[in-house]
Amino acid sequence: MQKDWMKSNVTYTLVNEDHKKGVKHSFAYVTENVTAEKVASFAKILESLIDGNITDASVSSTDHVELSDAPKEQPAPAAPAAPKA
Repeated sequence: MQKDWMKSNVTYTLVNEDHKKGVKHSFAYVTENVTAEKVASFAKILESLIDGNITDASVSSTDHVELSDAPKEQPAPAAPAAPKA
């Protein structure tokens, strides 16, 4: 079995006067091994640009898993037989 990273994204929750329960903002194209420090640093940058506070962040990644026991190639489907006249 082989596992390959495909993509990651981070979602921040913003709370302010207009969004008391919080509103989510997502960012794609996050590096494969993003650290908590970099996620927090970007949150501080966002807070400097907006009116409100970032209360939390969620990082999610998508991996592709190749199963070693699965067939590598699917056989081509057989052509249907011609009807007999």
